[in-house]
Amino acid sequence: MAKQKLKPETEARRNAQRRKPNVALGSREVLEAAVGRFGIPEKVRAVRRTSDITLNFKRHLFKEQLDFINDPSTRKAALCTRRAGKSFAVSRYLIQEAIDTPDTLCVYIARTREAAKRILWNMLKQADKQYRLGLKFNNATLIAKFPNGSEIIFTGANDASDVDKLRGAAFSLAVLDEAAFFNINVKELVRDVLSPALLDSDGTLAMISTPNELCAGFFYDITELQKYGYSTHKWSIKDNPYMTQAVKAIDRDVRAGILDPTDPSYKREYQGLWVKDDRSIVYKYSEANLYSELPENCFWEYLLAIDLGYHDATAFIVAAFSDDHEELFIVEQFKKSNMLTSDVEDLIREFQSRFSFTKIVIDTGGGASRMVLETFKERTGLPIEPAKKSGNKVGLIKMMNADLARGLIKVREGTELLEEWDKLQFNLAGTAEDKRFDNHLSDAALYTWMESRHFLYEEKVKPPEFGTSEYYKQLEDKIEERLLKEQEEESGHDENLWGSGYANDDAFFN
Repeated sequence: MAKQKLKPETEARRNAQRRKPNVALGSREVLEAAVGRFGIPEKVRAVRRTSDITLNFKRHLFKEQLDFINDPSTRKAALCTRRAGKSFAVSRYLIQEAIDTPDTLCVYIARTREAAKRILWNMLKQADKQYRLGLKFNNATLIAKFPNGSEIIFTGANDASDVDKLRGAAFSLAVLDEAAFFNINVKELVRDVLSPALLDSDGTLAMISTPNELCAGFFYDITELQKYGYSTHKWSIKDNPYMTQAVKAIDRDVRAGILDPTDPSYKREYQGLWVKDDRSIVYKYSEANLYSELPENCFWEYLLAIDLGYHDATAFIVAAFSDDHEELFIVEQFKKSNMLTSDVEDLIREFQSRFSFTKIVIDTGGGASRMVLETFKERTGLPIEPAKKSGNKVGLIKMMNADLARGLIKVREGTELLEEWDKLQFNLAGTAEDKRFDNHLSDAALYTWMESRHFLYEEKVKPPEFGTSEYYKQLEDKIEERLLKEQEEESGHDENLWGSGYANDDAFFN
């Protein structure tokens, strides 16, 4: 029987099969072949194994990024430099969590909603194409949905209204990006909103940021002071294998003198170090402003300044000044939150019994506080006045800093006021104090400085000690001055009143 001749295309397929190893194809291989040839329908994508996605991630992440993602701690933070790949790591972390845990909710929080969209939204879209994740993106709500029911929410936390939108949700992973630069109190955000939202699933809170110039705040406490039990990670642009050319460019600029490795901004941006920029500090004190005991043997006048608050602390500063000293001394300080008017009144009376104030000033704030002031004044009968304010608070602070630089303001070491001064800094624009930091004692101290009269001091010449050469020299000068004066008086009397013919008074009267 003659062998049937095959069509050319059929013959080619058979020849190709003869060249392949005789291995049975499993369902996985069949699926991948179908995926490669025909694309990935949504339901097919959903059955892709998580391990495959994770494996793809690992090919594109370097050690420091993987260490951070794989860290089993539910509270962790990463301190990084610019261009260290932190946002890339965060995007993969969120994707992995969403895939590993079906029907879960993850949230990415930046300073603002616009920043969240700019930093990570497009990066997630690129990942969707790269790994064929099958995501659906809602550009209006900034929510990315996965085929397995998981979602990633992108949002900001610029103010209280943004934060309120996060209340009541249940997250398995919450990421705070640029956590050192939030305008709100990050500690309160974590304590009051995110920690409760992570309770149901024992979820993870991951914070990541570059250092700020303030060297203060919740993220600083976590990564520098090792507070609150967070697992911390650190890496820089030099650890990023994809940034070798950028590192070379930085080194070139250093050699050319364009970048200064000693500059605080360089240390923060390229080395990931917490370095304070003294230019941002509000109150610039030094060791010259510290004292241990109030000088004795002089008459002191005392001032009391009060910065009223409730949820914010009410702060009290007692200051002393004298005609015998050019310095203003901060002698007592106290601050406490949730004080009632009766508590404030009692403390005023206590301070008054100890110091007998020349003046008491209170920051009235608004109309309600002014009513409180008048109540205090009526009940106590004390010289209470509203604190004088200026529209140019920054200007007053600069004038007070001039006195600090001259050592004319003294504060006891280790006090809460100095703790405020160590942390309190101007905002990035330099136009006002950064609202993230406590300034209540600082304001009260500013009021005492404005109300005191230490600047009227005139230096008194101290007489030389008896028996010294300076003493005898001064004595000789006084004797000589007296003799000359007597001679002038005699000469003037004879010549001007009685004429040159009379030598003395006795001649005339006799």
